[in-house]
Amino acid sequence: MFGASDRRKFGLKRLERIIQERLMSIAVLLPSYKPAWYLERCLESIEHQTLERSRFKVYLALNGPKEEYEVFALNLLGKFSFNYEYFYVEEAGVSNARNILLEMSSEDYVTFVDDDDLISPNYLEELIRHASDEYISVSNVFSFTESIHSLRENYIGKSFSMLKDCEISLFKSRKFFSSPWAKLIHRKIVGSARFDTKLKVGEDSLFMAELSRRVKGVRKTNETACYYVYKREGSASRKKTVRTEEIRRVLYLVAIYGKMLLTGYNPPFILSRVAASLMHFKRIF
Repeated sequence: MFGASDRRKFGLKRLERIIQERLMSIAVLLPSYKPAWYLERCLESIEHQTLERSRFKVYLALNGPKEEYEVFALNLLGKFSFNYEYFYVEEAGVSNARNILLEMSSEDYVTFVDDDDLISPNYLEELIRHASDEYISVSNVFSFTESIHSLRENYIGKSFSMLKDCEISLFKSRKFFSSPWAKLIHRKIVGSARFDTKLKVGEDSLFMAELSRRVKGVRKTNETACYYVYKREGSASRKKTVRTEEIRRVLYLVAIYGKMLLTGYNPPFILSRVAASLMHFKRIF
């Protein structure tokens, strides 16, 4: 049985934990290349977040051509009330832009948003409620083409309903490690992991695999917290690849994952990454 003093100590510790959690903040990392109308729609979804403005900050990195795109992006940012910081990165590339934003931001948690995607109003609030410095919180995921009022099933979202509220198996939650979005990651978990700028495809899975060694598991948000993926023609994931380049890319990834197997990473999880990479050979031949 706990005595009165023990209960007081327990109550104080719980109060300290609650206060500490409420002080935690989020960096919303948003790279943008040749932004168009959809960027405003994305920013509007961030504007409507139920989480207090003081607890998150948007970091937008325009990368590639400057021209009229910078004026366009800055004019859009000026319309909204959330805190933000803008950067221009001359070198084009989402991986390089994300790496720079990781370095320039300082909040406790990071979440990645693509400039043509959307998030539900309770997205950030739910994510920070379930995340910690050992567990990644993950949200529901849907795809759309015209409007979020006409949603399509997403391969990551399909696994959301199958996960336990708290899943410690990296293998069972492996689909959520195929991309950086739809989750909240503590900076301690990110550590020194960065996106491989040599890759144009597969860099997301590699980044998540590199930080997986510091993850105890994933925690699900309420199913109403959603990340909406816009299936847009011309996006990087929809571009055709050259066969020789694809072969080199797959072999490069397999070699890195092979090294991970020898350096203490979770074998079933890393082998699932190897298998996913090798599956691309079916698309090549």
